[in-house]
Amino acid sequence: MEALNQELNIYSEEVKDVLSTPPRALFRWGNTILLIFIVIILFLSWLIKYPDIISAQAIVTTEIPPQKEYARVTGKIKSLFVENYQEVKEGTHLALIENTANYKDVIYLKSILDTLKVSSSNFYFPLDSLPMLFLGTIETEFSLFENSYVQYILNKESQSFVNNDLTNNYALLQLKYRLQILNNQKDLHKEELLFKQKDLGRSETLFNKGIISAQEFENKKLEYLQSERSYKNMNVNISQIKENISNTSNLKKQTSIKNTREEINLLKNVIQSLDQLKRAVKEWELRYLFTSNIAGKVSFMKIWNTNQIINSEDFVFTIIPKDHSSYVCKVQAPALNSGEIKIGQHVNVKLNNYPNNEYGVLKGRVKNISLVPNAEGLYLLDVTLPETLVTTYNVDIEFKQEMSGIAEIITEDLRLIERVFYQFKDVFEQ
Repeated sequence: MEALNQELNIYSEEVKDVLSTPPRALFRWGNTILLIFIVIILFLSWLIKYPDIISAQAIVTTEIPPQKEYARVTGKIKSLFVENYQEVKEGTHLALIENTANYKDVIYLKSILDTLKVSSSNFYFPLDSLPMLFLGTIETEFSLFENSYVQYILNKESQSFVNNDLTNNYALLQLKYRLQILNNQKDLHKEELLFKQKDLGRSETLFNKGIISAQEFENKKLEYLQSERSYKNMNVNISQIKENISNTSNLKKQTSIKNTREEINLLKNVIQSLDQLKRAVKEWELRYLFTSNIAGKVSFMKIWNTNQIINSEDFVFTIIPKDHSSYVCKVQAPALNSGEIKIGQHVNVKLNNYPNNEYGVLKGRVKNISLVPNAEGLYLLDVTLPETLVTTYNVDIEFKQEMSGIAEIITEDLRLIERVFYQFKDVFEQ
C-alpha cells in the first residue's frame, strides 16, 4: 500500500483520482461482454454437431446388378453373336468358344429337351425325327439316353405283357369251363351212385331171399363200387382243376407285377439318363457359350473379334441392365466399431468420380446388415439411396454402374457440448 501511495505521488492530482478510484461502468460492461462471449461459446457448442463416423468402401449400383461374364475355359472365340454396346434381351447368346460340338446341333437338342413333358406313366421323345447330331462332349450322355429310350419303347411296343395276359386269361377261361363241366358230371355221377346204391340194396334183399344168385349180387356190387370210384375220381379231377386255376391266377398276378416293375425301371432309367443329358447340355453352355441373363446393353471387356484367344477367368462381357427399380450402395464395413452400426442410420456417400468439395455427397440410410463377416472380415451393408442421385449441393449425378467411393456411416450424431460433457464424465468415472 505504501508503494502504491508513493507511485501516486508521482502523478498529478487528476491522475491520482482516476487510478485510485476506477470507474464502475468499466467493470459492469466488461463483465457483460464476458458473459455474452461465454453464452455465444455455449450456443455454438450446442449448435455445432460432431458425429461419430465409420468410414468404409462403397460401390453404387442398382437393385438389379450388372451381369459379369467370365471365361470358364481357355480357348479361341469361334463366333460373336452381338456387337459392342448392343441392346440385348434376356437369354441372348453373346459369343461361343471353339469346341468339338456343333453349336446349332446343341441348340436344336436343347430346344427339344426344354419342351419335353415327363409323366410317371408315359414318356415320348422324337428320336426317329432327329437328324444326325454332332454333340462333342455331350455325345456320351446322349448315347446313354438313346439306349435307355429305345429299350423303353421296345418293351412298350412289344406288348409281351399283353400277350402273356391274354394267354393267362384264356387258360383261366378254359379251366373254369372244364371245372363247370366236371361239376355237372359230378352231379350226374352222384345221382347215378344213388341209383346204384338203391339197386344194390334191392339185389341184396333178393339175394337174401334166394331169388337171385350170388354171382348176380356180386355183379351189382361191382357196378356200385365202380360207380363210387368214378365219383371219387371226379372229385380228384375237380380238385386238380381248382389248383390249376389258382396257379394260373397267381402266374397272371406275378406276370403283371413283373411287367409293371420292368416298365417302371425302364422309365426310371430313361428319366435319369434324360436328367444327365440336360445336365451335360447345361455344363456345355456354361463352359463354351456366353449368354445374357438380363435385358440390357452389352459391353465388351476383353474381346474384340473372332479367333481371339481368351484365358480362363478372363473378364469378357458386362451386361448393364436396361431397367432398374432403385439405386443401392453396397458397403463393406470393417469389424472395428461395427457393433455401433444400426439399421436406419444416415450414411454420406462420397463418390470418387465426383469430388465431394465440388459436387457434395449422396445421402442414404442403412437398410440391411450381414449377420456375419465375409472371408475378409468385413460386414456387408445395403444402403438405400434416393430415386434420383441428387447430392447435398443439388447436383444431379449421372449414374454409371459400380461407381466407387467412401461411405461415412453416422453411428451417433452428438453435439459438441455433449462431447465435452462426456469427456468430463469419463474423467470423473476414472
